[in-house]
Amino acid sequence: MNRTVKLALGVCLLSACSGAQVKSLPAWYTTANADNPQYPRQRWLTALGLSTLSAEDADQRAMANVSAAISAQLQSETSSFQRYSSRTGQTAESVTNRVSVRSSFDRADLIRIVERQHQKEAFYSFAALDRVLADRELAAAANADLTSFTASAESALKADGAQNTGVFATAANQAGKQRARLDADFIVRRAVALRPAADEEAYVALRNELLSLVERHRARRVIGVVLRSAGHGHLRDFTVNAVKRLGLRPDSSTCDKRDKAELTDATELEVEPEESCAEGSLGERCELVVHLVASACAGGTAGAGTVTMVSGIHPSDRDKARRLAWQRVTPQLVEAAVRDALKNAIQLGE
Repeated sequence: MNRTVKLALGVCLLSACSGAQVKSLPAWYTTANADNPQYPRQRWLTALGLSTLSAEDADQRAMANVSAAISAQLQSETSSFQRYSSRTGQTAESVTNRVSVRSSFDRADLIRIVERQHQKEAFYSFAALDRVLADRELAAAANADLTSFTASAESALKADGAQNTGVFATAANQAGKQRARLDADFIVRRAVALRPAADEEAYVALRNELLSLVERHRARRVIGVVLRSAGHGHLRDFTVNAVKRLGLRPDSSTCDKRDKAELTDATELEVEPEESCAEGSLGERCELVVHLVASACAGGTAGAGTVTMVSGIHPSDRDKARRLAWQRVTPQLVEAAVRDALKNAIQLGE
């Protein structure tokens, strides 16, 4: 038997031992950026999953890869949305600089496995997300927030025209609760559908008009810090500095001392420390609570905050126990209480 015949027989034997020839995989399983003609990328977002464990593991990997592709797109879509929303309407630059968005895709239920392959010990899964259907589902999920935001924003605009600061603050606060979620929703829809949603333009125009009004109200606001008893020398300083850190202007006027024209943009912040000292089992003990109440001078809204009870103990000296208690009233505690009091009395913004 000559060498050529031996080689041919060898090939035949190897082919017989290994069974039928392995069918080649379609190009979209093996070649980057190759389109599956049944799922063109303009309509479908697709991804491959490969596993040596099981078909189910390949399914999970394919679906995870679709989600990962959307997540990777979110960063650029966030920047694009911010650029678009910054130049739409008359929003001040200082407002848009403070607007931040955190978005994520968590709708794995919109992804389905449309094709599977099994080759030797490898399992392949092909996952697809219908961009049009997914956008429709995301829009439906966000509809309640969008309806609520629109109603609150329009109420705030109407209240601003009527110079009703209390109603404006309440409505703007309510709209603000939906605004962050809606920004994120529209960004996710951009990443999924590869284009802005049909209702995005109207939303952004209303959103920016509201943010501009919030900024104008914020610039005009004044907070009258009123200390109802002497307390500790630093308490007023802590409170005033907390107001400033919130971007607001403090003074010391009560509402009844202001001109009528100032009332719509003024809030009175009443600060009242409450001390209680007595002799205890460990010596002199002083307990201290600071109550803060914020009231819009034009009426309609109010809020409260509290520096929760702190205590100071000294074996024999009550003044030292009192000073120890006051040392536990820190700027951070006062600022948190100031924020709590003001957030329900005025629109703090971002």
